Amino acid sequence: MSETAYRWSIAAFACLALAIGCAHGDGDGFNPIDLVVPSFSDDDLRQIGMDADREIQKQVEIIYDPIVSGYLNELGQDLASQIAPQPFIYRFRVIKAKDLNAFALPGGYVYIHSETLMRVGSVDELAGILGHEIAHVQARHFSRREAKTALPGLAARAIGMGAAVAAKEPGLAVAAEGVNVALKIGFTREFEAEADHLGAIWVTRAGYDSVELTHFLDKIIRTTEGFPDYLPPYLATHPFPEDRIHAIEAEAETLHPKPVSDPELAAELPRVQARLALLLETGRANLNQGVPEPSDPRIEAVIQRAEETAASGDRDGALLLLARIDELERADPRVPFLIGELLYESERYAEAAASYLRAIQLDASRALVFFKLGLAFKQAGQSHRAVYAFEQAVLRTAEASELRKRSEWEIFKLTFVPIEASGFVDDSRSDAIDAAEAAADAEVTADPELAADGKPGAKWAFSTRASQIAWWARLGSKFRQYADQFVVRWIAPSGAISERKHARKRAADLIVSVLEFDDERIAAEGSWTLELVLEGDVIERQTVMIRSQPGTDIQPL
Repeated sequence: MSETAYRWSIAAFACLALAIGCAHGDGDGFNPIDLVVPSFSDDDLRQIGMDADREIQKQVEIIYDPIVSGYLNELGQDLASQIAPQPFIYRFRVIKAKDLNAFALPGGYVYIHSETLMRVGSVDELAGILGHEIAHVQARHFSRREAKTALPGLAARAIGMGAAVAAKEPGLAVAAEGVNVALKIGFTREFEAEADHLGAIWVTRAGYDSVELTHFLDKIIRTTEGFPDYLPPYLATHPFPEDRIHAIEAEAETLHPKPVSDPELAAELPRVQARLALLLETGRANLNQGVPEPSDPRIEAVIQRAEETAASGDRDGALLLLARIDELERADPRVPFLIGELLYESERYAEAAASYLRAIQLDASRALVFFKLGLAFKQAGQSHRAVYAFEQAVLRTAEASELRKRSEWEIFKLTFVPIEASGFVDDSRSDAIDAAEAAADAEVTADPELAADGKPGAKWAFSTRASQIAWWARLGSKFRQYADQFVVRWIAPSGAISERKHARKRAADLIVSVLEFDDERIAAEGSWTLELVLEGDVIERQTVMIRSQPGTDIQPL
């Protein structure tokens, strides 16, 4: 394509952006990716990205210091949270390398070179870089670029890169200077324009200034001045930065941030850059190797009293004891960790996560603390942060350790989708299993009803005359191997478990569970809960409403 044609493509996309902006403001309530028809399953993309990421981590040095990587993760998740629905769990990694570069892999893996993080001038500039890479992932540019038979070659190229490095093959032995080049990651100019456009929307939604990305592109251009034979890795996969600058500036005039971005992220950037500089200077991937535990007998005595108080059933009393000593001695990581444990046991998961985080700030060497942080985030509904914590736990454990296996299992469960589609049927006139299979074949689903507080309520409602209710689920591709292991718990409105049994496998991807009502087990009015359990962990939780109303047929709400 000629440069003129490229400019016309940008102009056409800008017209589309203007039309969208007129209809939807800054994109609130509208997801441009809804217009994309993917040629791959999202599980395909997740697996390909995961495989390639594993190989990349073997060949390049990743900065996994929790302050540096944690900062990048928080900013990245802030941007990713602007996209709904969000099919991917995003990972943000810092590669130790001296070039200005950033790239992404399918399934949500985003990489940024350490030199890029060191030289960004503002959090808005960094947000612009991450937003652009997130857009490549969300728009499925990888699957739209390559044939289905070719896309898995990305993982193969990563393995080949590893073999070349191991053999000290010239050129690829310095893969860290251009992993994206070695993996042949590059997009058309139309895709780059689309990534700039979509990234600008999400950056703006999060409260950042999308035009700041142009400052990074200016830095890329300046690195080539005086070195005509030098091509930075970023320019090898992101064409025509000058034209992109003009397009970004034009579009930024139509987008205006509505919320205010997190001021702590802006204030923290210089401290993160200073810490990264120290990491690079010392040649380390992590600064915090653990701190000696204080031996103050007063702290030991209070910790012992708190543990005894909690063991007696008085968690609040134990929390009070630990809170008092925590105010006096803020350097002992055991205290916030124990507070986090008590809060977690009390199902105060968000507070527990905050306490675990403070323990990590004092001592980031303990894999168990990261694992517990991941569990707290998971229970609090923050899957993206949970995966980051579990990955940090993996980095700090031996390969064959039980904690590592548990962490990797949690990552797997959060990365891949367990249930692709599901629903309930109430059919008293025929076999409920047959009715469930018919509903599954027709993919009879329902939109959630709004509860009294305006939040999503039950998706399905049936009459108290119901004699049986069946639930069906189409399993995600990665969970079909566990079809025989799923256990279903039916929980009555009272909170008591009415029935617990294995789901019935009806096909490679279909499981069904039937709850029958009789004189002993009455279809009690209220909200019934179904929990799908795998190895003791609740994978899915859904609700169905039983109401006092005539009729026995299914009533999708």
